[in-house]
Amino acid sequence: MSYAYDVTSSWTRIVRWLERNAPASARALNPPATDADIHHLNDSLGFHIPDPLETWLRLNNGSTTKDSRIAIPGGFQLIPHVDSNMFPGGEVFLDSQSIINRYRDHLRIAHDIGDEDWWKPSWIPVLAAADGHYGVILDAGQTDRSIPVLAYRETAYAKVYASSLEQLLTGVADVLEHGQGNSALNGQGNSALTRGYRASVQDELVVWS
Repeated sequence: MSYAYDVTSSWTRIVRWLERNAPASARALNPPATDADIHHLNDSLGFHIPDPLETWLRLNNGSTTKDSRIAIPGGFQLIPHVDSNMFPGGEVFLDSQSIINRYRDHLRIAHDIGDEDWWKPSWIPVLAAADGHYGVILDAGQTDRSIPVLAYRETAYAKVYASSLEQLLTGVADVLEHGQGNSALNGQGNSALTRGYRASVQDELVVWS
């Protein structure tokens, strides 16, 4: 099976579960990214995004549809909506423009503090907290063509978190459908992103605890 099948299959399972069980969370998902969105993202990063990420964005362009923006001097400020936080650690699935904004901000900070290991040009943020410096990155700079997933936190440099985006999404789908620790999962549901978490629903929103 190809990466495109795995990403599509796992994300479709996640969205189907949200639509049936947590419709308020499902409504936070944006429509698919367009060709123009993808081209703008590639141009802004200066390289083509990995195929698994493009596949994901072309299914839904992030979970930010309920977010709002207010005008500020020199541009706009994003006001995140609580419904955007649909992943186990409270992370938001970033839309293509949010990826661009965070990528640029993090590279600028790395330059300003003189620490190139703080954020590398090949790192693409895909999940992020709305209220803190932590989230999940795809590393597009590997010479062996793998696309490992990294996690970053306020107090630590980014480090390898999972072998692929497909693995991460499959783990989320398994836990949503079967629950934490279900023996039928053969350990798949206890992936890096979902380890120790169980999903429930409150006020039509998915809640992880």
